[in-house]
Amino acid sequence: MKTTGTLLAALLLASTTPVLAEQFYKWVDDQGVTHYDSKPPQGQRPSEAVRTYGKASSDQAAELERLEQRRQANARADQQASEQARQEARERDHPDQVRQERCAEQRKNLDLLTNRPTLRIKNPDTGAMEVIDQARREKMLADTRKALEFCDASGN
Repeated sequence: MKTTGTLLAALLLASTTPVLAEQFYKWVDDQGVTHYDSKPPQGQRPSEAVRTYGKASSDQAAELERLEQRRQANARADQQASEQARQEARERDHPDQVRQERCAEQRKNLDLLTNRPTLRIKNPDTGAMEVIDQARREKMLADTRKALEFCDASGN
């Protein structure tokens, strides 16, 4: 009886081993989505074998978040490139008007830098408003005055 039980347990263990050892593959498609399957992907797409025992885990949520971040970054880059192209075309087609607008903007900046005790500017990386310190104010003043020298020389 004891031998039969041992033999039966060994048979059950041997029959489940292939299930535990089944091979799974992980790969990322062209859209950045991570896939898992029992067969490797067709074609030349690289894949890696993954463990199928222990605690099941998935990094799909993290992959989707990274994909969304990449999409947003690409959209911002496309928008910046479009704005840059529009600005370059405007400078090419109406250089005097653009120069006058820039000179007016520099005069406005000089007024703000010299007359406002506290200045805040938007941080392009974080989007947060930050108070500029005195060293940065001095540099901005010097840059603005230099730009205005060009405006005065060109008669704008």
